[in-house]
Amino acid sequence: GSTGGTAVPFTRAQAIVQERCVPCHSAHPTRVNSAPMGLVFDTPKQIAAQARLIEQVAVNTKVMPLGNQTGMTQAERDTLGAWIRQGAKTR
Repeated sequence: GSTGGTAVPFTRAQAIVQERCVPCHSAHPTRVNSAPMGLVFDTPKQIAAQARLIEQVAVNTKVMPLGNQTGMTQAERDTLGAWIRQGAKTR
């Protein structure tokens, strides 16, 4: 893939995280009783703070979402990866 390309706005990255990660990784998750490893992505700050981990598990190794229960697409993984490589900025 291209590393240049268009800058990915945080709103796009956040939308992916909200849809694909937050069902489990939230203070009030809908799919599990409590967030795995206590990791929650409810706020921009929380998402940015874990950007490298998100890159590792959702972009590089693709072990998350677990069993891909929320149906994250490769395009979404690429978008998240691009946002993180561009500095994981929240504004």
